[in-house]
Amino acid sequence: MSLFSALNISGSGISAAQTWINTTAGNIANANDTVATTSPVYATQTPFFQAVGQAGQVGDGVAVSSVLLGSTAGLVQYQPNNPLANAQGNVRVANVDLGSQMVHLIAAQTDYQANASALAHAKLAYQSALTIGS
Repeated sequence: MSLFSALNISGSGISAAQTWINTTAGNIANANDTVATTSPVYATQTPFFQAVGQAGQVGDGVAVSSVLLGSTAGLVQYQPNNPLANAQGNVRVANVDLGSQMVHLIAAQTDYQANASALAHAKLAYQSALTIGS
């Protein structure tokens, strides 16, 4: 672990939280997507986080190792006035739970703020250390 590892660790947390915010925002933006029942619909995105560093040692931060996609099957709903509706009046809609997406968005925002605060405090500590002898 280097002297400035707190900056790198907090920076990786900010980057991961930003990815979480972006994927959640995309899910919310596509919550009302509709397609014909024969087509795949929007698949929710969920970032998968992984610790950076070697097992058994102090961590070096976090990284988004992948973004997992949900099902494109969606839900079939009766919307006879929708221009994409089939003969029975059904369309396929994205299976996005807005309540859980809002919870994810709040958690990601809190994570981002915590890492930004840790980064600011580490920067202050390093700046203070530089002034000790002057």
